[in-house]
Amino acid sequence: MHRFLFLAVLMLGTQCLWAQKMSQETSRGDIYIGYSLMNGDTLSKASGWEAALTGNFSDWFGLKVDLGGNYQSSGGVHSHEYNILFGPQISHHLDKVTLFGHGLLGVARFGTNVGPSDTSAAWVLGGGADYELDPRLAIRVGQFDYHGAKIFSATQKDFRYSAGLVFRFR
Repeated sequence: MHRFLFLAVLMLGTQCLWAQKMSQETSRGDIYIGYSLMNGDTLSKASGWEAALTGNFSDWFGLKVDLGGNYQSSGGVHSHEYNILFGPQISHHLDKVTLFGHGLLGVARFGTNVGPSDTSAAWVLGGGADYELDPRLAIRVGQFDYHGAKIFSATQKDFRYSAGLVFRFR
């Protein structure tokens, strides 16, 4: 009976330590802030910003909200596009590198200083890699997205690159 009790306590203690280790290694979520470059049908070489909030439900699955703005000026015409996107993100953790992929849906708003603007459905399919500097800070080395929207009834297809800082919540 004493052996059984000893083994039960040992197994329970091991489980608690393992669960504590998992909770320390996996972030509950992160905030990303960085530079964005969009190139494609509507905007060509448009610089801007991107910010995202991801809530992690496990060490490999989270939900992401992505906000972005890209701007371009050419011949006195100033164009801009803003995106609000959300959806699932999957991650795989390797030592100091985290690889991720996401599929996001939302809305895009395009406008210029000389003409009408349009708001329509938008989507992003892509992923990237983060390099961990410490448990609460990482650098997003690159995020590569295929971006689409329906601007003025025309299908827009763009490539979006982003890089910046990731702040993690433990």
